[in-house]
Amino acid sequence: MLTKRGDWEFFVAKAPGPLGLVIIHEIFGYSPYVEKVATDISARGFTAAAIDLYKGKKATTLEEGFKLRTSVTKESLLDGISNGIELLKDKAGVRKVGTLGFCMGGGLALQAACDLSLDFCVDYYGSIEKEDDIAKLRGPILLVLGSDDERVTPWAFQKFLPAAMKYKKRAEVQLYPNARHAFHRPGWEGHNPQAAADAWEKTIRFLSAI
Repeated sequence: MLTKRGDWEFFVAKAPGPLGLVIIHEIFGYSPYVEKVATDISARGFTAAAIDLYKGKKATTLEEGFKLRTSVTKESLLDGISNGIELLKDKAGVRKVGTLGFCMGGGLALQAACDLSLDFCVDYYGSIEKEDDIAKLRGPILLVLGSDDERVTPWAFQKFLPAAMKYKKRAEVQLYPNARHAFHRPGWEGHNPQAAADAWEKTIRFLSAI
């Protein structure tokens, strides 16, 4: 069941710990995959609120996904994440909040963490347009990459890491060999189960240290 907050709907999976995450879906939209991520993260002790940024709309092709992506303005993104943070604090009583996202959602998770000065961010192969926004990061970031991702991984090494060094931010990078973009997603042709399992354990370790 989805929970309404402001103009947004969230799938909330509660846990007793003090840390909570707003989880952001891929370019295709809200799906059972993102719900499973929220459920899995709560089973490890962290409360999750998965947001539907497309407000019920879904894409079946990348072309449709790119069109829906244009509906997510910076203002709507920050409004949605802010409502998710309030939901986590009010309903679950969490004290530290951050974002986790995949693909498009990874980049949006990072952008929101910068603009809202969140406690942490987990970005699975997502990028942002202005690397200097990293100057606004308050908490640590875990960036998960595949070596065969021809778009995001070069950005990470050419833009993200130099900016993290310039602005003295804590960043952890996990780079997986023979892994493509979206390697964590089950059922996709590029799914790499070994890399996905290891990345997930690294994610839990990262969150546990916050």
